[in-house]
Amino acid sequence: MDFEQELTRLADVYRGHGYGVTVRPGPDQLPPFAKDFRVEIVGRRGAGGVLVAVKKNRDDFAADSNMQRYAELAAAQPGWRFDFALLEPQTLGARESRGAKEFSDDDIVVSLDQAEQLSRTGFSRAALVTAWAALEAAMRMRLRASGQKAGWGSMPREMVRELYSAGLLSPDEFQQIETALQRRTQIVHGYSSQPDDSDTPEADLVRVLGDVTRRLVSESRPVKQPA
Repeated sequence: MDFEQELTRLADVYRGHGYGVTVRPGPDQLPPFAKDFRVEIVGRRGAGGVLVAVKKNRDDFAADSNMQRYAELAAAQPGWRFDFALLEPQTLGARESRGAKEFSDDDIVVSLDQAEQLSRTGFSRAALVTAWAALEAAMRMRLRASGQKAGWGSMPREMVRELYSAGLLSPDEFQQIETALQRRTQIVHGYSSQPDDSDTPEADLVRVLGDVTRRLVSESRPVKQPA
């Protein structure tokens, strides 16, 4: 992986979403609240923008103790947010994907039906994982329909952020999907995902994922021209 090449590619993604982008900004190129931030990209759009930290892998991300502070400070500023991207090698993933096929529209519908049935019968964790699989397929489908590359190895969080940056997810949907992603990751790696009283119930997250997935699939279909 060429870090600089990937950084350039990511900057182009934000430019494609209408941001004026600066790569490796200095203190004078950052907004006042972020003068001490060490980020790789700043994108400005209107009165706000996005600050992006780009890390080579999850270990690099975990080693940077500033990530949480950056996210909290940016979230407190109207019109601003903090994003991060992890640039992980995909060699292993490419081998694992051999013979795998993308979900069809019908596969997505079946997965959502299964997720809803699981949720109704009390298997909320299995329902969330099943619904998330359908959402990932729909996100790749929607991004490709927009002319972007998406396939095996496309990171779920990056896809979510790209869709949000493009205005294809509402702020509420974005937050719910982020919560669902965190919960799904806990489940598939064998950790407890039991929400406390302040968290969104998993059954509600399944409904949100279903609604967003169906809309993304619908938006990915070619518009039929009148005869």
